[in-house]
Amino acid sequence: MKKGAVWPWVIAGALALHVVVSLVVVFFATSDPSYAVEEDYYQKAIDWDLKRAQDRTNAFLGWLLEFDVAPPERPGDQPQLEVTLADGEGAPLTGATVAVEAFQISRSGDILRTVLAPADEPGVYRAPLPMRHNGRWQLRFTVDQGGRQFTHNETRHLVVEGSWQ
Repeated sequence: MKKGAVWPWVIAGALALHVVVSLVVVFFATSDPSYAVEEDYYQKAIDWDLKRAQDRTNAFLGWLLEFDVAPPERPGDQPQLEVTLADGEGAPLTGATVAVEAFQISRSGDILRTVLAPADEPGVYRAPLPMRHNGRWQLRFTVDQGGRQFTHNETRHLVVEGSWQ
């Protein structure tokens, strides 16, 4: 080998190493479940006036939404989300469609979505939700009843792991 012929290989190797390290960093940065970007954030910003109108509708309707999450009773079961709906006067709200988006704050990229089924009691809706860990959860509810829409967002510390654990 000629004297000085090794330097082009050293430079090429350094550049290749830089590309490999950059790709590894990008992989780890994009596969982290604790990092997430709000879905449709740009459209939500454009629709800010619609959100404010929905807030006024929520206040006008005066509906009350309360929820609880019951931990699973046995291993392998899922926590049970129970929602109680009432109108502004406290009467149970029946015949509604209740949908929820839920995510643990520390894993905001993993969004759980479901539609709750009406229970036997008036104004009560239930659904199993595969919540896996205790912690702070954000739940975003959308209620439709007879063409009227009500929304409710709440962040709360929830215990979703069973007592058998």
